[in-house]
Amino acid sequence: MFAEATICRCLVCQDYGDRDRLDSVDTKLVNDIGETGWGVLAIPEDDVSPGWAFTVGLWHTYRSPEIATFGLEPTVMMRCLNAVGDRIAAGRTLAANDELDEILNDDYQVSVRSVDDGWRKFFFGTSMGFYRATPIVPFLQLLWPDRNGRYPGDEEFTERYEHLQPRLWLHRNEHPTGPWTEQN
Repeated sequence: MFAEATICRCLVCQDYGDRDRLDSVDTKLVNDIGETGWGVLAIPEDDVSPGWAFTVGLWHTYRSPEIATFGLEPTVMMRCLNAVGDRIAAGRTLAANDELDEILNDDYQVSVRSVDDGWRKFFFGTSMGFYRATPIVPFLQLLWPDRNGRYPGDEEFTERYEHLQPRLWLHRNEHPTGPWTEQN
């Protein structure tokens, strides 16, 4: 059972006969994963929701959960995810409820939360395409705090930031109404 849960059947590990037909996103991911062990994709904000970014390749290379973050500028989110990826590459394990320093900046800790599997197809389709027949690859969410160190879902979290980060640890049916539930 455990071996099946950790097996990787991604585009790198298994030849599906279509490597010569990969689109530019998958080709770049394969190259990035070959060079650094992971890649980061950013989805820009639109009229419906703020943007987000996520890793692809941490599971393949390190058997570490992939990571996502939401609601900041794309370059900031990519920098944060790469900083966490560097820690994982150096041997750091990452789990739900961890808190990390020096990811966003020196003044704020980021908090790590689990991601309910029901969100996977809505936010991480490229990852699912990369991993293909791999049993479910775990995801974690990095949350950034308001200026008072509170996170989404915390009492008195700054209201203007409330809709910038979904609460992916909740089942989709339990999530407060907002941009993350309206588009899906």
